[in-house]
Amino acid sequence: MRTVRELCDGLAKGLFSAVELVENCLREIDATTDSISAFVEVFRSDALRQAEESDERRRAGQLLSPIDGIPFAVKDIIGIRGQRMYAGSRAVDIVPEADAPIIAQVRAAGGIILGTTRMHELAYGPSGLNDFDGGAHNPRYPGIIPGGSSSGSAAAVAAGLSPIALGSDTGGSIRGPATLCGIVGFKPSYDLLSVDGVHPTAPTLDHVGFLAASVEDVRLAMSVFADVPVVEAAGRSLAVFDDPGLAVDPAIATALRGTLDSLSDRGWRVESVTSPSGFDVVDVSTTIMSYEAYRVNRKRLETVPELLGADVRERLEDGARITRERYEGALREMERVRTEVAALAEPFDALVNATIPIIGPSVEDGARADVRRMLTRNTRLQNLLGVPAISLPGGQGGPAPWGIQLFSVRGRDAALLATAAAVADDIAG
Repeated sequence: MRTVRELCDGLAKGLFSAVELVENCLREIDATTDSISAFVEVFRSDALRQAEESDERRRAGQLLSPIDGIPFAVKDIIGIRGQRMYAGSRAVDIVPEADAPIIAQVRAAGGIILGTTRMHELAYGPSGLNDFDGGAHNPRYPGIIPGGSSSGSAAAVAAGLSPIALGSDTGGSIRGPATLCGIVGFKPSYDLLSVDGVHPTAPTLDHVGFLAASVEDVRLAMSVFADVPVVEAAGRSLAVFDDPGLAVDPAIATALRGTLDSLSDRGWRVESVTSPSGFDVVDVSTTIMSYEAYRVNRKRLETVPELLGADVRERLEDGARITRERYEGALREMERVRTEVAALAEPFDALVNATIPIIGPSVEDGARADVRRMLTRNTRLQNLLGVPAISLPGGQGGPAPWGIQLFSVRGRDAALLATAAAVADDIAG
C-alpha cells in the first residue's frame, strides 16, 4: 500500500506514468473482485482517459494541483454526473445530472476517479454488512466486519486498490471503517467540505471526508480541497476524553493507556477531561439522526419498504415515532454541549479516546443491534459538535484492529492534522 505522497513523488520523477498507475489499480481491483468486493462500479475507460490527460499535462508542465494523476475511490453516495447511484440499496436508483461539488473539486485538481465503492445501506449503519450487494470485505482482518458505512472506501485503501478514497460520516462512518481496516480516516469540521450532491442521511450531522494510508495524505488532500495549510504541531498536549457512562473493553483500554504512556515518555503532556454531565450522546445523536433520516427516506419507507434491509427499515420506523418536540430538545442539547466541550478542548492540541471501544466484531456479531450501538459510541459526539476528528491505527500491542481518535475545536483542522501527524510518527517510532 503506497501513500499518495509516494505516488506523487514517483510521478514527478518519471518512475511511472498516471496511465501505468491507473492500470495497476485496475489490475488489483480485478484481482480482488471476489475476495474484497470493494467497488460497485469501476469506470475503466474514463479513468484511463483521465490518466492520459494527466500525463499530457505533466509533459506540458501544466499540472492542475499537487495530486494531478492520483486515483480516487468514491463512496456510492456521492453524486457523479451520469453514473448510477445506489447508495447500497435496492430502493435507490439515481443518475445525477451534475457532479457533487467535491467530485468537481477532484476533477479540477486532476484526480482520477476509479469508480464507486460499496457501503452500508443508505449510509445508515456501522457494520458495512449489506444484504443487497453483499458488501465489502475487510482486506486486513478477514472475518472481521469492514465497518460502515464507508466500508468499500476503507477496504479499497487498505487493500491498495486506491491510494485515497472519499467517504461520508454521520456518526463515525469514516472513522469506524478506518479503524477496522487499519488505515487513517478523517472527518473535517462541519461544512468545510461541501455535502451538496451527496445523498443525505441526517443533514445536521452529515460530513464528507477522506480515508487514506497516512495522516500526511489527508493533510495533502485537505490542502488541495479546503485550503487547509500544512503546519507544524503547535504543542504536545493531549487530554483523554473520559465518558463515565461508557464501558470500554479492557483490552482496548489497556492498549490506549499503553499508547498514551508511550507518548508521555516522548514528551507529550497527557491529562484527562470528563464529558459534560447530564448528557447522553447516544440519545441526542440517535434522536437527531433518526428524525432526519426518516424524513429523508420517508417515501421509500412508505412505498417500497420491502426493498429496504431489515436493520435500516427498523431504524427508519423508529425515526417515524420521534416527535418534533423531542427532536428540537435534542438540538438544544447539542448546542449546549458544543459550548461545554469547546471549553474543555480549548487548552489542548487534541482530545483523545479509542475510536471504537470494543474489539473488532466478527461478521456474525456485527449484525447484532447491541454491537452496532457500541461501534459508534465514541464517534457520534464529533458529528454533533461539528469538529474535526481523525482516527489513526493504534499502537503495537493492542488487539488488532484498534484505533486512536483525536478531535479538537471546530475550525482547527490544520492544527489537529499537525498534531495527528506528530502522534502517528511517535506511535510508529
